[in-house]
Amino acid sequence: MLTAIRESQTRYRFSNFAPRQDRSFDTYWEAMNEANIHDALCATSYAADGVIASLHLGFQERDFSPEESFAIQMAGLVLTERLINLATPPPATPPRLSARARDCLALAAEGKTNWEISVILGISEATVRFHIDNKLGAVNRAQAVACLVNQRLI
Repeated sequence: MLTAIRESQTRYRFSNFAPRQDRSFDTYWEAMNEANIHDALCATSYAADGVIASLHLGFQERDFSPEESFAIQMAGLVLTERLINLATPPPATPPRLSARARDCLALAAEGKTNWEISVILGISEATVRFHIDNKLGAVNRAQAVACLVNQRLI
């Protein structure tokens, strides 16, 4: 699981990093099977000073649609962002977002691609990326959206 953290991944499936066919993970999968867990969806948030909050949700069902996985993992990101907020002092001033940045992030929260957002708002994809990337020090758009949802900014 350290690979996911080293790569700053915020949403992933356990089996992507601990393949069932890899014998070195046999003990792990035996324990999961005893708990009737076939796989897990994971959500990890990153904050300053190396603070990490990670949530691993084990499920009996193995296959989720992309929409279901996205919804489960986004809910996990909102929770991990909240846990980080509880463990760290609040920022002196809340982040200031333009209305356009807020619109871009709200559409990203709905799962829209940069291209879709650019068409909906009538702006270039580069402008969409500018509004979404690196907001609040997040490592990717999913974490930025979770952080903003947690702060009730979108």
